[in-house]
Amino acid sequence: MHSSPYTVDQEASVTKTAKMMIQTGQDTLFVTEKGKVKGIVDLRTILRYTYAEGFRPNQVPVSEITNTATIFVRPSTSLDDVITIMTETKQYTLAVVEDELVGSINICDILKAKPDIKPLETSPHMA
Repeated sequence: MHSSPYTVDQEASVTKTAKMMIQTGQDTLFVTEKGKVKGIVDLRTILRYTYAEGFRPNQVPVSEITNTATIFVRPSTSLDDVITIMTETKQYTLAVVEDELVGSINICDILKAKPDIKPLETSPHMA
């Protein structure tokens, strides 16, 4: 688990969000409003929208492209449960919360902790 997850305010532009991803080396950020998690945005989503005809990343707030179906787990959630959640929802970064966001866990963290795990399927863009 990463105890200092990266966040971006929902009013930040898509361009500012992409720059933050580059600066921090993160491909996923939690989108917040007044400190509360409202969703998640990843690099793939930003790229998909940025190259859409007529999309103006400098003028569009990241909230417009945010995935609001964020999955939350607790620090006490077992790795096996996290793996099950990620597999069933196809979300590979999860928010770790107590009363507030305290961390994040992603598929790379799982693979480091359990290197014997083999993926069930290969994504076509990862082959």
